[in-house]
Amino acid sequence: MRNCTEGTPRRVERQVLGRCRTGADSARSTLEALGRSIQRLAYASPFTDPRKPAFPARRGRFKAPLRCNGRGPTLPAVSTDGDETELQDPPDAVPLESDDAVDAFAWGSAEPPSLPQRYRLRKEDDATHISCDEAPRMQVRVRREFAFTLERARALGPRTILLDGAGSFGPLVDNKAKLYNLDHHSNCERMVTLATCEQALLLVQSGLQLKEGDWSVYANEPDLDTILAIWCLLNFERVRDLRPGAREILFPLVRLEGAIDANGPELAQFCGLTDETLDRARGRLDELLGREQECKKRGEWQTVDFEQFTLDVLTDIDRLVYGIEDFREYASIEEIYGHTEIGKRQVAVACRDSAGVYAVEHLLKARWGEQLALIALENHPRHYTLRRTSTLATFDLDDAYERLNLLDPAVDGRPPQKRWGGSNSIGGSPRPSGSDLAPDALLDVLEDAFKKIPHRRALIDTARAFAWTTVVGVIAVCAGLTWGLLPGLIDPAREELARVATSALVAIVAALLLVRRASGRRAWLFGFRRPASFRDLPLLGSVAVLAALPARAWFPLDLPFEAVPLAAGVGAAALAALAVEFWFRGAVHGLLLFDSRVQSPDGPWRLSLATYASALLYALPTLLLSLFPIALSPAPFYTGPVEIGIVVGASLIGGLALGVLRERSLSLWPGVAAQFVGGLVNLAFWLSVGFH
Repeated sequence: MRNCTEGTPRRVERQVLGRCRTGADSARSTLEALGRSIQRLAYASPFTDPRKPAFPARRGRFKAPLRCNGRGPTLPAVSTDGDETELQDPPDAVPLESDDAVDAFAWGSAEPPSLPQRYRLRKEDDATHISCDEAPRMQVRVRREFAFTLERARALGPRTILLDGAGSFGPLVDNKAKLYNLDHHSNCERMVTLATCEQALLLVQSGLQLKEGDWSVYANEPDLDTILAIWCLLNFERVRDLRPGAREILFPLVRLEGAIDANGPELAQFCGLTDETLDRARGRLDELLGREQECKKRGEWQTVDFEQFTLDVLTDIDRLVYGIEDFREYASIEEIYGHTEIGKRQVAVACRDSAGVYAVEHLLKARWGEQLALIALENHPRHYTLRRTSTLATFDLDDAYERLNLLDPAVDGRPPQKRWGGSNSIGGSPRPSGSDLAPDALLDVLEDAFKKIPHRRALIDTARAFAWTTVVGVIAVCAGLTWGLLPGLIDPAREELARVATSALVAIVAALLLVRRASGRRAWLFGFRRPASFRDLPLLGSVAVLAALPARAWFPLDLPFEAVPLAAGVGAAALAALAVEFWFRGAVHGLLLFDSRVQSPDGPWRLSLATYASALLYALPTLLLSLFPIALSPAPFYTGPVEIGIVVGASLIGGLALGVLRERSLSLWPGVAAQFVGGLVNLAFWLSVGFH
């Protein structure tokens, strides 16, 4: 007899083929409908985040005959090219394992749902580190050069963990100093010492408080032993509460890798695992070692980016240990920029997300717990919302608003309402322009805002400002007096003009250099910016002009009544006004800016430490430089001691007025204008009464 396919007419062939395809289409339609029903049920579940897959990608034990082509499940196509009818896959079919088939059908895609990417490479201070979204207070650094001695390790600070050779000393568990060296190479009996990954697992299971404070993990080579240790540390919360299926994967994996790394593969078979468990663990280890072996095979191990390599293997371990069901309640925030401590067990977190601040607060509390105290949420570029997460918190958002309004260059006072503000529980950046602070700079400002300013620091900064003023003052005076030491170089009638102009130029240059050095290229902090407004200039400027009348120190008075000398005197007065304001309201006031609460353009009136100190330092040289003309040419209105008292009082009042004007206008230039007008009035007054 012939085979049933031999000599079969084409008509019969088409009938057979048509029946097969009809059956395939029927099965496909049925399974697609079933998949859509399951998908709708999954989305309807109150325990499922509709933004994320609801079904795990489980691993089956056998290959299913079904295939998925990206549009839904299909049966294999039928071909009669040979003597026998055989089934062939469509060209775009992707093989699925048995349990995966149901999940892929439910989603109408050949790709199984992926796990969330929780590991990230972050850059900080020109160096990178690995972080995990679920362990935000831990930073992992992997560098070839890490080999810390015990002394250097202690210098790294508390909450330090060294892995597998990053510490060049023996294993160490110092709970008091919070220093841990998980090593099995130096100063130990290797045969009876657990490998690094097993030490890390035991450290986590022993309840090490990895949520308390910021932790730093150091490693110098990302072999599998080290990466498993890093994985256990970054997943410390999940490791303590793994589901049974995940435990059956992780624990044998760590046990076998630890045995191999400590004593070699020959003795690893005696690690206490059953033969079946041992075989499965070996297969999983081989899977994880693939990246490292391939890299070494190509000769790239010494040049590979260790941190990127570590991140990739951490992701591989996630895929091996976890399923989608482990992340049913996981919802990631788009980006977490960083965090900073603003108090004892109080953390401020800066992040970006399109959701509202209350939704983000719920997600962040799941990671930070009770430590979360303040959220800086960026909904749009440089537009921040500040949220205090507890009404019982011991800090006040008003302190944050004040410091941000001082340091944010976007707060230019135009209009005065363009500033940070809000209630004591929620507020935000200036509207509508937003902030000019990057997220890391914002965190620095928040950290500084809630620090208590020690009185000792304020005294030290005041003493430093006094010392700088003394040094610069002496240099400026000496520079001006050099004209008298060079006879014939300049007309004696213009010698005082030259003296004032030279001293002023020296002070201006010194002020600019100090501001550049102290401000970190943020000269606007020291008043070198456009004024917020001139609203307070008439009142405070008038006080400063009147206060300048008694002084005979800053402006040239020995001038003839001629056009050229008088014009030169006006120029010298302008230089003197710039020098005085650049130094006292610029450099000195700026150095003390961070030690006191200053005014805002439309805020309440008050005198800050910076205003007091700059006024006092302004009054002292004014008095000293006035003593010489007072002694040589006493004023006809009052005696010398009375004039000295008037000069001291007037310069103090003028300095306070100029300091307040500097803070309320955010700028030096209104003060410069007041000083210049004061200089002209002073020059006119003393020349009119015969002092020339």
